[in-house]
Amino acid sequence: MEFLKKYFLLFVVFVTGASVLVIEVVAVRILSPYYGNTIFTVSSVISVILAALSFGYYAGGKLADRYPSSSWFFSIILLSGLTLLLFHFVGVILLPILSLAFSISAGPLVSSIFLFLLPALLLGTLSPYTIKLQSVHSPNQGVGTIAGKVFFCSTLGSIFGSLLAGFVLIPNFGINQIVIANGVVLFLLGLVPLFVLGLKKKYLYGVLFVFMLFFIMALFIEYQENEGVVYSKDGVYERITIYDSVFDGRLTRFFQQDRSISGAMFLDSDDPIDLVGGYAKYYALYKIFTPDVKNALVIGGGAYSLPRALLAELPEATVDVSEIEPSLFNLSRKYFRVTNTPRLRNYIEDGRRLLRDSNKKYDLIFSDVYYSFFSVPAHFTTKEFFTIAKEKLSDEGLFIASLIGSLSRQQPSLIMSEIKTFQSVFPNSYFFAVDSPGIIESQNIVLVGHNSDKRIDLGAASVVEHPNEIIRSLQNKIIDMNRFEFSVYPVLTDNFSPVEYLTGQILRNSFNQKSSLKGEEMLALVAQQLRYGPRYLSAGGHEKAQNFILAEMKELAPEVKIQTWEQAGQDGKVHRLTNIIGRLFPAQERRIILGAHYDSKKFADKDKRNPDHPVPGANDSASGVAVLVELARLFANAQAEPSIGIDVVFFDGEEGEENQGGDYTYWKPLGSTYFAEHLSEIYSNTKPIGGIVLDMVCDKDLRILKEGLSVKNSPNQVESFWSIAQEINGNVFQKRVGQDIRDDHIPLNQAGIPSFLLIDFEYPYSHTTGDTVDKCSAQSMETVARAIGDYLYTIE
Repeated sequence: MEFLKKYFLLFVVFVTGASVLVIEVVAVRILSPYYGNTIFTVSSVISVILAALSFGYYAGGKLADRYPSSSWFFSIILLSGLTLLLFHFVGVILLPILSLAFSISAGPLVSSIFLFLLPALLLGTLSPYTIKLQSVHSPNQGVGTIAGKVFFCSTLGSIFGSLLAGFVLIPNFGINQIVIANGVVLFLLGLVPLFVLGLKKKYLYGVLFVFMLFFIMALFIEYQENEGVVYSKDGVYERITIYDSVFDGRLTRFFQQDRSISGAMFLDSDDPIDLVGGYAKYYALYKIFTPDVKNALVIGGGAYSLPRALLAELPEATVDVSEIEPSLFNLSRKYFRVTNTPRLRNYIEDGRRLLRDSNKKYDLIFSDVYYSFFSVPAHFTTKEFFTIAKEKLSDEGLFIASLIGSLSRQQPSLIMSEIKTFQSVFPNSYFFAVDSPGIIESQNIVLVGHNSDKRIDLGAASVVEHPNEIIRSLQNKIIDMNRFEFSVYPVLTDNFSPVEYLTGQILRNSFNQKSSLKGEEMLALVAQQLRYGPRYLSAGGHEKAQNFILAEMKELAPEVKIQTWEQAGQDGKVHRLTNIIGRLFPAQERRIILGAHYDSKKFADKDKRNPDHPVPGANDSASGVAVLVELARLFANAQAEPSIGIDVVFFDGEEGEENQGGDYTYWKPLGSTYFAEHLSEIYSNTKPIGGIVLDMVCDKDLRILKEGLSVKNSPNQVESFWSIAQEINGNVFQKRVGQDIRDDHIPLNQAGIPSFLLIDFEYPYSHTTGDTVDKCSAQSMETVARAIGDYLYTIE
């Protein structure tokens, strides 16, 4: 008995210390199906467990001093086991709800607090309680000695629990079984000593009843499977689920890792090339880049659909597969028709490590480890990884990777950083949007790097007439890099690759913007134009802005026209100017013009301190362009077509001659004047029925009056527009008539096209160096764009 008094409590804190770490390790696996196995999940679980232990230590010390009783001590252990079982059951109900309500960054923290704080807090009270009880049992030992023994045993138990969870429990048992067993052990560890200490039978029966209730509830989880599930078990790294469902009208078998679908197979077809995933079909790019593939590597086996397709198409090739989850190869043989062949070599090893240690050269490497926003392994996103992959490619070898990302310009951006990183390693690179380059919603982006200097002409007959549908469509899927400016996006390295943060931002942006018109996207477009620098006629930023607009219109408009001419100024200098016209719904004969200028002023003539400096032109230039690009994106992807055609016109030279200065005696808007004088180049039969010109529409305190000349030249259009616009925001669109303003609408009206101007002429930073992006508002541009969009749909 003396032995038990001396050592049993130390054994108990060893077991409870192990239990805490088992809970901590398993908690990450519990949350991963809902939030991904990300740094947010790991750090949230660790933080909550540490916080719980901290409060537990404090509370345990107070309780031990007040109630230095073994009965209290073992009652706390018993209660911790019951709460663990209860909250495990509650988690099944709560986690799906919480995962919908919170992002992948905030969700793990909130869920961890709900599910793991109380059990861990109760366990945290035990160490100070043990010190107190040991001091009572062994009064001759110093408190320091006792505390050292207790914390030694508790920490040793934590080490044991961590190793036990990682090397024994998770590889061999399900997460539910581990949690239930942990709860049962804690319950018995508390109940048996209480029984020995003389727990009254009426309390014993009550405790046993509550335990059986909680145990049955927790055990109930084991038998809850989704309809169609043919296999479900925890793997070493994630929960593996295989289930049958319907996709695209066909019976399909899906392979899911945690919450990420990472493979699928049509059950009505034995053809290994009949792939389900759109991005997976891009393996076929080897046919035009590296047709003679002898050695291929697929990083990430999943359901082994890609290796199976490559083996079928390349009868002379060997295919290596790197898959870190040990069970997947056997599962693919059992459930996904993968057959044994010496040409398929499976390695249970991290793909980057395999590449690093291999002396083999591959003709094709397909990296298929980026399943979703919830599963992006950071070490496969960095410059160092791409460098290793490139070094292991043969001459003319091909590297392909598919990520989920968004072509939004909003910062930060995982896909923009990844493109910049990829280009730094593969100068000869191509990027394809599986759904469409013209949308900013999340989709698969395929990165292709060719280990050669040879460029592939995607417009060549051999490509556009290729029998493979993916290859035929490449021209429509290629992402034009002229649309983007990458200076603000970091290159991802092993030292800096905040992948979870970047994916979290994308999801947050998606959830926060419910409108089909994206104000934050327009603000990002303004910022992108300013990164080009000054955009007056001879500035380098002027050509960059042209290339950006032209690339956008080629992507969004089915028909694009360009007007280019040379303009001689009074100073004798000759400048080359360009109007860019994107024609939406070109089959419509009745058309309307949406116009804005993209050039900026060379001199800040209203800036007393810096009159010789260029104007950044955030509001006075970039804002109108941003709104038009966003409207073009809206209409290009609209399901309902308006009753009129829309010509989105980007006028050059609205600021007049480059050296205009503050004297506007001879000013005229060069681009719109040329456009009006050469209407026959665009319109062969009838003129447009009207026009809307945008200028300075992003300032935070936006107030748009009815411009004087617009009211005189197109009164009906102004009234029709204002009746709609005021319902959207009467503070922005004022009823009163303002002064006459000379702008791009003047030549249009003179050409017989009734046009009106939308402008906040009271913008205080106009023609100054203060016209910067911080003065702009996403909400202002969204309001203007919405008013224009609604108005266009009302035109009969």
